[in-house]
Amino acid sequence: MRSTLFLTGGLLFLAGCGSGDEPRAGETAAGDVETVEAEAQSASAIDKSDIDCDKFKPQSAERGQAVDDIVGLRHGMTEEQVRGVLLCKNANYAINAGKNSASLPSGGQMSQVNLNADTGLDKVNVWLVGPSGAERVVHIDRTLEYPAGKEVPIASVAQEVARKYGSFDDAGYSNQGAGWIVRSRDGERMTNSNTSYAECRSHTLRTDKALPCVHAISYEISPTAQNPALASRFRVAITHFAMITQMANATKEHLAKTVERAEESVREEGLEL
Repeated sequence: MRSTLFLTGGLLFLAGCGSGDEPRAGETAAGDVETVEAEAQSASAIDKSDIDCDKFKPQSAERGQAVDDIVGLRHGMTEEQVRGVLLCKNANYAINAGKNSASLPSGGQMSQVNLNADTGLDKVNVWLVGPSGAERVVHIDRTLEYPAGKEVPIASVAQEVARKYGSFDDAGYSNQGAGWIVRSRDGERMTNSNTSYAECRSHTLRTDKALPCVHAISYEISPTAQNPALASRFRVAITHFAMITQMANATKEHLAKTVERAEESVREEGLEL
C-alpha cells in the first residue's frame, strides 16, 4: 500500500483515533492552520513498495478510552512494528537504534532499545524495554522543528494538541505553550494537588518502584526569537509507567526461568568440579 503524506500546518502528529476531553483528531483544524503537501516526499529515502504497510497499521486507543499514541505509536508495540509504522508514515525517516540495559532493584538487568527516527525536521524517539528480544514500547516523544518562514502560530498548536489529548494542566512556565496530563492506574486524571502527581509528572524510566500512575503526557512549544506568537519547535511525549512495570516483571520472570533451566541441567548432567 502506497500512501501520500500530508502536513497540516506542521501538525502531522495529531493524526490518530481515540478520545480525549475535546473532539478527536481528524476533525476540522483551526482556521488559521493551512494544509500543505509535505516537502519531504520529493526525495524518499526508502521505496515504500518494499514495506507491507497493510501489516504495519498505526495504533490508537479504543473509542471511549483516553488517547495515548503519538503518530500511531503506542505502548506495547515491538521494534518491528515501530519501524514499519514510521516508514509507512514517512519513508524519509533515517532510523537508528542502540541497545543497552536498565538495572532492576532485585538484581539483574532489563534490555533497553533506544530507537531514533529523524528527517531533520521531524524527530521521533522511542524506548523499548523488556527481556532481550522481547522488548516493548514504553515511551515515545516527537519533536517538530519548523523551517524559517513556515512557523506555526502557538495558539494553533495548543488548540490542536488539546483536540487530540484533551485539556492539559498548565506547566507553570512563563509562556502558555507547555502542559501535562497525568492519569492514575484506573485511568482517571490526577490533579496537580494529588500527593503522587509530582513523581508521576516525568518522563523517566523508573525500575526502582511501581508508580501509581498509568502514564504521563506532556507538550512544550518553543517560540521564535523574532515573534513570540509563532512556534519554532514543538515537542510531545508519552511515558507509560504501567508498561514499564509490566516489562520489568516479565524480565524478572524470564531471569527466574533461566535459572530454573540451569538448575535442571545441573541435576540431569551434574557438575564436574
